[in-house]
Amino acid sequence: MATQHQQAHGSGTLFVLGAADPEMHAIEELLAGLNAPFVFATVGAKRVYPGNAYRAAMPAVAMAALHGGEDVYLVECIGDAPRAARRIDHHRPGDPGYGRPPAGFWAASSIGQTVAALHARLAREVEVTPAMRLVAAADHCLGAAYRGECPGIEPGALLAWHVASRAAFERRSGEALLCDVEASRSALRHAPRVLLAADVEVADMRTQAAPELLLAAAREGQCCLSAVTARDGRTKIGCLVGSPRQVSAFMQSWAPAQHLVDIYGDPVRGFAGAYIAAATPD
Repeated sequence: MATQHQQAHGSGTLFVLGAADPEMHAIEELLAGLNAPFVFATVGAKRVYPGNAYRAAMPAVAMAALHGGEDVYLVECIGDAPRAARRIDHHRPGDPGYGRPPAGFWAASSIGQTVAALHARLAREVEVTPAMRLVAAADHCLGAAYRGECPGIEPGALLAWHVASRAAFERRSGEALLCDVEASRSALRHAPRVLLAADVEVADMRTQAAPELLLAAAREGQCCLSAVTARDGRTKIGCLVGSPRQVSAFMQSWAPAQHLVDIYGDPVRGFAGAYIAAATPD
C-alpha cells in the first residue's frame, strides 16, 4: 500500500481516499505532489475496494482533525460520517457531482472537485493537465466521452490514453489489449438482446467472456448488461455505458423485476448496477 500522508495537520485540511482506480490514483499523486495530507479509508485494516468503500468507518486521524476544526474531505468513501465532513464524490444522490451532465464533467468529477478544494482551502494553484481531464472524463461519463460530448475531450486521444493506462496496469502490450477490445466489440454486435422496458433494448453479455468489455462497449456505443463476481461473493449485474433512458429503465424497471438488490447508478453519467441476492440458509 502506498504511504499515507498524514503529516500536515497544520494545513487545516485532510483528505480520506476511497478505493483505488485510475482517477483515485491520479488524486493520490496530485495530493502527494503538493504535500497535502491524506489517509486511506479502510475496512479490517485493509484499504477499501468499490464494494465496501461506503461501509468504512471514519479513520481516527480524520475524527481528530474534525474535532480540531480542520476540513476533512471524504473522497468516494464512508457512508456514515459526521455532517461536518465534506464530500468529494459523484456516485450517489446528494453527492456534489451526481447527475451532472457530460458538459460539466470536470467540475463533477472527483479529481475536479479535489482541485477545487485545494484551491479554496489551501490556496494551492493546480495546473490542470490534459491527462487529468482525460482521467476525469473517462471516470465521470465514459460512454459520453467517446461520443464526443465532453468539451475539449477528443475521442482518439481518449482511446490512446485509455489503452496505454490499461495496458500498463495489466502489464501487457497495448496491441494485445486492443485485440481484446475488438473481439469484445464483435461479440457485442452479435450478442442477444434483452428488453429493460418497453422499447428499451440492450445487449446481453452476462454469459459471455468478454475482456475489456467496458472499453469495448464505449467504443461500440452499445449499452450492455454484464455479470461479474464481486469480492463478497455475490454476482453483480452491470448496466454499462447506457443512455439516461436505458439506465433509468434498468434501475426502475428491470432490476427490481429480476429481484436484484442494492441497486445503484446515475442515468446522466450512464452507469448502473445491482446484485443477485445471496441465498439464505434453510
